[in-house]
Amino acid sequence: MRTDRRGVLKGGALAGVAAAVPVAARAAEAAALVVHDSRLAESASFAGGKGIDLARVSLREALALLAGAERIEGLTRWSDWTVLRALLEEHGLRRTAETRVGAPLSGHDGLMRWSMALR
Repeated sequence: MRTDRRGVLKGGALAGVAAAVPVAARAAEAAALVVHDSRLAESASFAGGKGIDLARVSLREALALLAGAERIEGLTRWSDWTVLRALLEEHGLRRTAETRVGAPLSGHDGLMRWSMALR
């Protein structure tokens, strides 16, 4: 097998692209605002101490903090989710995902894992 300059450059370019794709994907995820409720163990763990904590702000205050967001991820109670969804839809965001998840640590029958984005 012969190694020439062109082959080395192509290999380096492919390796750079392969490394950049996961980094770009993580950067896009990091751009999403996170909504959680620190009173619920699963929700607090989901947020990792970042984002908007519904235990500390009202839903109206949360809406003000979310103004201008292009993507939002959340793990909240169903009741918080339904109110936030309605308010955020008025601001042009649309639901992209919605799933009920178990919450055995918090003693709830399920929390809502959801995502919204501008469309």
